[in-house]
Amino acid sequence: MAYLKTPPYDAKAVANYFLELAERQGKKLDAMKIQKLVYLAHGWHLAITGKPLITERVEAWLYGPVVRSLYSAFRDAGSGLITRPACDPDFVSGRVVLTVPRIDDSADPETRQILDEVWRVYGDFSAIQLSNLTHQPDTPWAKIWNASEDKNGLIIDDDVIKQYFVNQARTHEPA
Repeated sequence: MAYLKTPPYDAKAVANYFLELAERQGKKLDAMKIQKLVYLAHGWHLAITGKPLITERVEAWLYGPVVRSLYSAFRDAGSGLITRPACDPDFVSGRVVLTVPRIDDSADPETRQILDEVWRVYGDFSAIQLSNLTHQPDTPWAKIWNASEDKNGLIIDDDVIKQYFVNQARTHEPA
């Protein structure tokens, strides 16, 4: 296993963190839901810390924000439930060995707190509910998707994501 201690993290490590939280509660996740949870965690991390949570860019696809490596990692699950963690292939002594990227238990406590809070707030939402959240009119996905005629290779810039989540925090903070 590859343990990561500080952000930005491999998106697969963040996905595996959510898979572990789900497993502890006897829940299963599908590929769409894991995409949305990682995206939401990335957005809230950007808003709270000013720094990205994941090393990869978020793309705008038909069904919302997608991290390509997660799509590849969980493609075999299709629309069903994920049955294994996301892995990375490594070459050791001429052999392919799969490693499971994980966030270390001693990792940045602020990041772990954000991930736990994202799970607490959004963990009971269905994949479709989370997808609907990301498709609201002023979301980063909607801005990028609706502004482009060519829907291939659309990147949602971290600055756009950060500003959206900062605005969400301001709109929903107690008076």
